[in-house]
Amino acid sequence: STLLHPLLNSDLRAMPETPSHQRFFAELKRRRVFRVAAVYGATAFVIVQAADVLQEALRLPAAFLTAVTVLALLGFPLAIVLAWAYDRTPQGVVRTGSATTEEIAEIVAQPASRRWPSGILALVGVVALAASAWLTLGRGPTPGSRAAAGDRDATEASIAVLPFANLSGDTETQPFADGLHDDLLTQLSKIGALTVISRTSVQEYRNTTKNVRDIAAELGVSTVLEGGVQRAGDQYRINVQLIDAETDAHLWAERYSGELTTANIFDVQTDIATSIAAALQANLTAGERESLERLPTQDLEAYEAYQEARNRRLNYGEVDYRTADRLVSRAIERDSAFAEAWALKAVIATELYWFYFDRSDSVVAAADDLSRRALELAPGLAEGHWARGHYYYRTQLDYDRATTEVERALQDRPGEADFASLAGDIRRRKGDVRGALSRYEQAVELAPRDATKLSDACETLTLLREFERAESTCERALELRPDHAVAYGQLAQIRIAAAGDTAGARRWLTAATDAGVQIQADEFDFYDLEFLSRNPAAAVQAVAGQSGGVYHNQFQYMPLALAAGFGLRLAGDSAEARTAFDSARVELQALVDEDPTEPRYRSALGLALAGLGRAEEAAREGEEGVRLMPPEREAWRGARRLADLARIYAMTGRAEEAIDRLEYLLSVPSDHSVWTLRLDPSWDPLRGNPRFDALVAER
Repeated sequence: STLLHPLLNSDLRAMPETPSHQRFFAELKRRRVFRVAAVYGATAFVIVQAADVLQEALRLPAAFLTAVTVLALLGFPLAIVLAWAYDRTPQGVVRTGSATTEEIAEIVAQPASRRWPSGILALVGVVALAASAWLTLGRGPTPGSRAAAGDRDATEASIAVLPFANLSGDTETQPFADGLHDDLLTQLSKIGALTVISRTSVQEYRNTTKNVRDIAAELGVSTVLEGGVQRAGDQYRINVQLIDAETDAHLWAERYSGELTTANIFDVQTDIATSIAAALQANLTAGERESLERLPTQDLEAYEAYQEARNRRLNYGEVDYRTADRLVSRAIERDSAFAEAWALKAVIATELYWFYFDRSDSVVAAADDLSRRALELAPGLAEGHWARGHYYYRTQLDYDRATTEVERALQDRPGEADFASLAGDIRRRKGDVRGALSRYEQAVELAPRDATKLSDACETLTLLREFERAESTCERALELRPDHAVAYGQLAQIRIAAAGDTAGARRWLTAATDAGVQIQADEFDFYDLEFLSRNPAAAVQAVAGQSGGVYHNQFQYMPLALAAGFGLRLAGDSAEARTAFDSARVELQALVDEDPTEPRYRSALGLALAGLGRAEEAAREGEEGVRLMPPEREAWRGARRLADLARIYAMTGRAEEAIDRLEYLLSVPSDHSVWTLRLDPSWDPLRGNPRFDALVAER
């Protein structure tokens, strides 16, 4: 105050004349400090704002902008000190000296019009520098900032969208709320910088009493979106709020209302998705923005039929597939340009074919035409490439082209768990079991509460013989869904493959029975257990209990007569076994005559012929089964055909050739382990052979 008060009043005579004061006011004469402050402040402001733009455009870390701002602030006093210390003259840069009282008086005696402009300019510069610092360092948490998002990195942005509450309280609004929720998940899955938890994993939180923090911890996310929907006639209202799981702070909230049209609904979904991306600092690419803004249909009834078909398909039964097909056909009838509907109809066709609900050539041709049509209507559509992937995978067994299509879909929709899961299915069939596991793990990350995704990972770990990890993964699946039949069979299989623990396997299968759960024929079940446990009557009874008296799945086809032949052979009744094998031969020969390209029929016929002692014919059929489905074409089913051929060789005295195949099966990912070879009666003819004994020895 001693210095500034008289200065501002232009009263230098009140100033004490000390050497330091003289030097200070001599520098004012040159106005070096004012000029430097002005120029530096304005320049720093421009630099910091440019850095802010670069950070956003190039997705640079937040530390980049902070570092630029801090350097600008630290440079300011340095620039002032240098300006104070040095003066540029025609003779060069020289140290300034002391100023006299007369020089100081000359400065102050100048008119105000000359004295203050430099000071004002300096003040503007300093304010500019302070503003730039405040904009980056001093501002409080905002949606999307690290502070607001619980100090998470933008690249780790993750979100769970809880099922929308039906605030109308009527049954008519619920499908609308569910459809809106599903489509919002689809929209968010298009944003590569976000990890979006899948629909299956968030469904259990409908009407939950759990708090946001607990939900986020269970799902492994940093944010949660809650919403409510009201509908009255052709009017709607939607409330949404994005919550930081760590702080329980609201990062963003909005209310939408208007007339119920597809255009309005998709505008809402797009706005929500882009607002969430902004709040979580998830930068959108141009392609992602274009995908978010695309309107699939303007027909509300077509849109609702498509939504219902999509949900019905996820029940995975024949009736559900056919109902979904009718619904999506209705959507196409109302809007023939609805590309997503064409893609979904194609996928349903491939699943009808794959699960043996319709094995006609017409369904294969339809899947091809429908998926092509989807991409013609919307080139590059992720769902279209997903449908093409299904077509190549399920109907053509062309795993290279299927992989190309699904990976293309994943590029556009990296957050779609079903796409990642299908990519895993294809890789596993192709023989890239490690690659399949990585895709299944990606699917589990996106759908951590989906028991099916965990079962896929468990099954793959079993093929890789990583039994400890497989067992813990399956147990997690059962914790989530105690009625998940697949997991019971897998856990029983693991006990056998890992330790030959038939008692442990029986406990799991019995637990499934006690829970009223029917294990699918694709999984390890009582037939497998009883045969490995050398209980032939119980094994035959298990087959007799199957629909139509046929134990069949995508891996094998075993009519009751063939199972009886093996059971009677194991029991030592050769004559009755021969009669059963001959009945099986007649039945299987008719199937081969009807469809000679079905590898399961050829292998089964070979086993029946081997039971009859017709070695050459048996080997020919078994080898034809392998030729039709070699491991090179499909690793998993091909391994099963190879195992059947090994059984045929073992039954007909060709021990070395059988062991050759078994050595191969143990060297690659497969259902076989040392313990399955030890237990399986099929290999009794090989016991005592040094090569076989070495194969099943302790390792």
